[in-house]
Amino acid sequence: MYQIFVVEDELLIRQSIRNAIEHMQGPYAFCGEASDGEMALSIMQDLMPDILLTDIRMPFLDGFGLIKHARAMMPWLKVVIISGYGDFEYAQKAIDLGVDQYLLKPVRSQDLVRVIEEMAARIEKEKAQSAIPGGFRRDEVNQALRQRFTRQLLFDGADAATLIEQARTLDLDIIRACYQVTVCLFDAQDPDQKLLRLRVEQIMSVEEQTLYEFTAEDQLAILVCEGSEEALDERMYRLIGILKHELRDLCPVITAVIGTSVRRLAAISSSYRAAASLLKRVSTVSAGQVINAADTVQVAADIVSFDGVFGRDFLERISRAGAQDVPALLDSALSGPDGSAFDSTLMRYYGLIDLMRIAVQLIQRRSPGEDRKDIAARLSAKYDIFASSGDRDSFRRAAEGLLTDALGAARQTPADQKYAHVISQAEQYVRENYCDPNISLLSAARHVGMSSAHFSTVFSQTTGRPFIAYLTALRIERAKELLRTTNMRLSDIAMEIGYNEPNYFSHVFRKTEGVTPKEYRRDSQSEA
Repeated sequence: MYQIFVVEDELLIRQSIRNAIEHMQGPYAFCGEASDGEMALSIMQDLMPDILLTDIRMPFLDGFGLIKHARAMMPWLKVVIISGYGDFEYAQKAIDLGVDQYLLKPVRSQDLVRVIEEMAARIEKEKAQSAIPGGFRRDEVNQALRQRFTRQLLFDGADAATLIEQARTLDLDIIRACYQVTVCLFDAQDPDQKLLRLRVEQIMSVEEQTLYEFTAEDQLAILVCEGSEEALDERMYRLIGILKHELRDLCPVITAVIGTSVRRLAAISSSYRAAASLLKRVSTVSAGQVINAADTVQVAADIVSFDGVFGRDFLERISRAGAQDVPALLDSALSGPDGSAFDSTLMRYYGLIDLMRIAVQLIQRRSPGEDRKDIAARLSAKYDIFASSGDRDSFRRAAEGLLTDALGAARQTPADQKYAHVISQAEQYVRENYCDPNISLLSAARHVGMSSAHFSTVFSQTTGRPFIAYLTALRIERAKELLRTTNMRLSDIAMEIGYNEPNYFSHVFRKTEGVTPKEYRRDSQSEA
């Protein structure tokens, strides 16, 4: 399926293009639209389209600016300009940016369909070429030497002087302030390993000063160097996004661990070993995720002193358990040699106090910004410790509930733990500003002080859905409320929730809810 995104500030023209795409026969899908380049860039980062149809003259960020930034994030993107300006200066700039087609307004539907089909054919041709051995025509000797040099960086940890001399011989400019290794695991059933490697080589061929090596049949190590840690992260997240998009047909699940940055060439091997080790631990529980080793935290089991009636061994076992393990762990504790101690009401009371302390610790690891007293108050309101101490059955139910709630909430990836407060800030920002038509992934990322690529990845993994889906859900819920409780016109509701065009609001509502806004209002009123 070829995903097509449209950027045009004229509503009627945008509608006409959308209608032409939606009536096309074949694997073509209209995935989204925007009225200016800045909004488009934000949405496209989540949708990752294959083909972009864009005007040139638009507010906030013009078409040329959009193409430049979009191509940097999505090198695979096929770009078609649809413009009313056909003078040489515009055409020359389009050529410089590598635009694939240039159509003059007014454009006929049949011409638009023909060009989209041409773009799809180019995409397929490029995929086919990537499967041809020797298609890249690189010097085989130089490539072999680069691979040897990369393996030496990853495994040998040679001295800096030797590495610098080898890099100079290979014409590699790798003397930078920071280095970073990412290890990717390709999880696919019966993958075509030869084609996978050729695709990876094609992707990496356009990445300057990037070294890579398949360290196992299904594992790829990537090394980049930059002038700052922020630039490293930005580049790595972008590159991983490209790999996930370009290899989605061969390998739908790619798990990546971004290693900690290092400042010396000889330390690259230690960064690789740490990333590869972390990948082994997380690949089964966080398949398809992007995990930054800098986010991981080793939380000691005794971070808060625990000398309660359950004992340190129980605490250590709970810290490694999941919610599903709670019943068995409690059975073991209550039926063990010391289990008879809980025949005493006083011991049951002390036991629940200790479990409350454990639960607070576990939940706070997930939400570092949340006050311990607030967590304890919430748990106390749900589980009456004093009343639950009355008999063993009540004690057991309260104990199991406390631990199940805590582990169900706390069992997150290390990155989630680090970014929980940041994502909470972003969610609050969106809730307060979703009615603003100019809100975007870019503005949310700026609000929390992160790059857009890094923020997009972290937000999706932490919340379980892309930023644009979260924003759309808030807007549609508000629209449903207004449709049920007011007689506002659809155009006014669209403006109220941040959509400048009523038709686009109707399109999004129908795509989300399965019915049009009018049908939803009619059904809601008939039910009332």
